Amino acid sequence: MTPQPPADDDLSQYFQPSYRASRERLLERAHRLSTRHPVLVDSRAIAPRGPDGETLALDWVCFGARRPRHVLVLSSGTHGVEGYTGSAIQHHALATVLPRLRLDPGSAVVVQHANNPYGFAWHRRVNEDNVDFNRNFRERFDPTQCPADYEALCDCLNPTDLEPAHEAGRWARIDAFIAEHGLRRFQQAAVEGQYRYPQGMQFGGHAQAAGTRHLLALVREHLRDAQTVVWLDFHTGLGAFGACELITGAPTDDDGYAFSQRVWPGGVKSATAGESLSTPLNGLLDRGLAAALSAGARFAFAYPEYGTWEPMRVIRAMRADNWLVHHGDPRDATGRAIKAEMLEAFRPDSRDWERRVVGSGAELVAQALASLPGARP
Repeated sequence: MTPQPPADDDLSQYFQPSYRASRERLLERAHRLSTRHPVLVDSRAIAPRGPDGETLALDWVCFGARRPRHVLVLSSGTHGVEGYTGSAIQHHALATVLPRLRLDPGSAVVVQHANNPYGFAWHRRVNEDNVDFNRNFRERFDPTQCPADYEALCDCLNPTDLEPAHEAGRWARIDAFIAEHGLRRFQQAAVEGQYRYPQGMQFGGHAQAAGTRHLLALVREHLRDAQTVVWLDFHTGLGAFGACELITGAPTDDDGYAFSQRVWPGGVKSATAGESLSTPLNGLLDRGLAAALSAGARFAFAYPEYGTWEPMRVIRAMRADNWLVHHGDPRDATGRAIKAEMLEAFRPDSRDWERRVVGSGAELVAQALASLPGARP
């Protein structure tokens, strides 16, 4: 078993106060661990800057073999603001697992920090171009693609104002849709991913974003010899408070689905097959990664999804944040309230919640390492 922190260790301490602090501490810890493991850092910066003018980058930090045959990847921040949780689990691994882990010459652990650094730094789920990173992993883009239900509710999902009278009418239409078709169908409409409205919620892009290209390039370069790839990409916002569901975009007849079930015996749920709390989604990260790996590589992947608040509160927060970016002022009282609610929706202000999700993440990392050839805790 992977060594666990002492009983009196407060797991909430691994949460960082900002993207910038998380990145700086990650790189500092990696440097300290270089006396224990060979360390390779490959940082791919994007053009925008953070709130304090800091560099925003996807940081690939590899411990062990430079071109591993067997590798565990822990990634965070695919949905930006959700990176607080993913990075906390990464920092826990850096502090408690990697200092004691023994790796054979062909094995490695990769901490991939902030897939979507812009969203992490600026507290958005989407990137600098309003693109949902986890709807952007596809080869071909159809700028007319949009679910029919999204079209029907487009002005309700993407309001141009927040006037109370107008909002009452919009939410009445949403409530009527849910009453007729159910909450799950509304969830599908709201989050499936659309490619028609660049300023709309859940925009998947008209081409692969810079971050998408960077991550795929990192995988093709550093994992080109990989025979076994086990990957955890941490998320928040869906499910019961503090609960975890392991989700994959792979269909149930996929070899990766079967391998994932062996790595995490608690069960990985296929969103594509309708097993998950998540509805089927477009342009998913794990499908893009599977295509980028060498033919024949064993690939186990899971999105650990940690629940926060009820679904409509989370969707309202996303909707308001999208309105704010395109029509509001983040500096006024309304803007500040929206940003505070956005953070609460994806990182609840609860030390108990923080401790629960880091503890859960540590267990998932331990299970992954137990299935990784050449890794000996």
